[in-house]
Amino acid sequence: MKKHLLRSLLLCASLIAPITLYSAQADTQQLSSTEVGLSHDIIYFVFPDRYLNGDKGNDAGNGYNPSSTAFFHGGDLKGLTGSCASGDNGLARIKALGFTAVWLTPLVAQQLATSSGAGYHGYWGVDFLNVEPHLGTNSDLTDLSNCAKKLNLKLILDIVTNHTGDVVQYSDKVAYIPADKVNAKNPAWLNDLSNYHNVGSMSNCWGDGSCTQLGDFYGLDDLATEKPTVYNGWIDVYSQWIKNYGFSGFRVDTARHVDDNFFKNWSPGIQQAAASAGINKFTIFGEVYDTDPLTLMGFVRQNKLQTVLDFPFQHAAAAYASGNSDATAMTNLFEFDDVYTSPESSANNLVTFLGNHDMGRIGFLMQGLNRQPEADLLPRTELAHALMYFTRGIPTVYYGDEVGMTGSGSGNDQKARQDMFPTQVVDWKTELRIGSKPIGNGSAFDIGLNHPIEKYLIQLGKLRSTYPGLSNQQMQVRYASGSLLIISKRDPKENREYLVAFNNGKKSTTATFSASSSGKWKSLLGQATLKSSGLKVTLAVPALSTAVFQASKSPAVDKPSSPKLTVKTDFGSGFYKATASIKSSDLLRVEFFLQTGSDGVKKSLGVDSNAPYEVYLDPAQLTDLTAVTVSATAVNSVGQQFTLPPALFKP
Repeated sequence: MKKHLLRSLLLCASLIAPITLYSAQADTQQLSSTEVGLSHDIIYFVFPDRYLNGDKGNDAGNGYNPSSTAFFHGGDLKGLTGSCASGDNGLARIKALGFTAVWLTPLVAQQLATSSGAGYHGYWGVDFLNVEPHLGTNSDLTDLSNCAKKLNLKLILDIVTNHTGDVVQYSDKVAYIPADKVNAKNPAWLNDLSNYHNVGSMSNCWGDGSCTQLGDFYGLDDLATEKPTVYNGWIDVYSQWIKNYGFSGFRVDTARHVDDNFFKNWSPGIQQAAASAGINKFTIFGEVYDTDPLTLMGFVRQNKLQTVLDFPFQHAAAAYASGNSDATAMTNLFEFDDVYTSPESSANNLVTFLGNHDMGRIGFLMQGLNRQPEADLLPRTELAHALMYFTRGIPTVYYGDEVGMTGSGSGNDQKARQDMFPTQVVDWKTELRIGSKPIGNGSAFDIGLNHPIEKYLIQLGKLRSTYPGLSNQQMQVRYASGSLLIISKRDPKENREYLVAFNNGKKSTTATFSASSSGKWKSLLGQATLKSSGLKVTLAVPALSTAVFQASKSPAVDKPSSPKLTVKTDFGSGFYKATASIKSSDLLRVEFFLQTGSDGVKKSLGVDSNAPYEVYLDPAQLTDLTAVTVSATAVNSVGQQFTLPPALFKP
């Protein structure tokens, strides 16, 4: 059937008629929107245990050892909340740095510590209805929530649905719960052994199916997420966190390890709970630890996980910013963005980051990728953050990166979870700090807002908030060669083109390319020089720097030429790829549609705002259809609409 379908697609796609055009007022053409609630936010990802100690009364006890990287150190919700007043080091400081959302590691009560470590990180939960005592109380979380609302900060909760803390044990492959732990978990359904897979470790399980989904994640009790009792139970649990504390989004840990249908079963209940709590466009993003966009595509397009952490971006951005690769590392990444395009998703929804609590910090990672002079680390770190702030996606900064934390030893996992307050971990006192001296016995807060990375992030945040086009908006690659990457950005409502240039080389580099706007350009960031003649732009960008320019007037509008709509098999993804080939100097947005003979309804396939304009069709959704039509409509920068003739085929 697939061969017949493809042959019909290709035959019908060759029947191209002249493009049609009609005039419309600017900004009146509303294309489908896939924006999630966090689309225009900048996220600060923080470990409450390592941020600030606001209540020493909850320090002592099981699992507290501030001199070891594996135990609780004393940070808590009161410290993170602070006084909620300007100049304070709690949420008010995070707000002052330009962040609009705060992502907290899991807050649920943890299993008791062992001799090798404690659940300071939050991923060993046993009581999923209450706050971990070392971090404070439920009342403390209410105070944090109230402060966040006062400061207009969104809160994101890291949650775990795949597993719980390690309670279930095995005897000759027979699972059991020790007598003294039969009621160790809350709510009660978590104490029912039948709600777990009970097939041993993920690395060596004896289950009938994928050990990745059935096995215990590093010994943690793997839940049967395909069971209604489990996914409905999680709906009830996490709906309470939304209702009680007003979270705007969830980051879902170990999302690749749950059942393939889990998010189809669970997410609608969470969205309904959020809507009933007055939180519209609640955002769910998952951790799928993989650098292949085609793997992430499956979780978003087929498993219906709303969006994911962008590990492919992290991989490419770290390589480029370190000087370990050239600009093609980024263009190769962006060429895969269309695989996420659907009526519900786009690459703009991806949550981007440079390093994290598992793999390590960006400063440490760059050293490993490309040994370089210490003096280069600051401009390269700034380059990395500018790349994240000004390209597509939702930027996330890992706490401590703003004060130049790096790492030592392996640099990952426990070695990447330093204290912001004065540390008692000996190795952390002497670790390299980018932009400042090793911390010694001091506090990261002593640096104040004078740290060069902090000041740079504030500057980047202000540019995004002042000039909407620099936010998570339409993006077009203009030039990518050697050390130089240049992109255009545009917000359709503002309708101004921005040029953003990144140079990862150690010498100034010049490029000439075509933009969509003529006239003068205003420099907003950096020391680059720009010359223009009509749509031709020549840009000279200094070494290890980022430059931003704003056009003085709206993009030039022309009549697109050589329109063509084709569909072919994409062998990498197994999907069909529809391409709308349109020659235009303007920054267009193209919406694709599918119409079937079964109901005759024209349904959106998604919107692509970056040339080449493409969408991917899932063959599984095209079976048993009597007739299928693919069409495309382009909208230019002043709202004029161009309709491409449809491609009709019979499967």
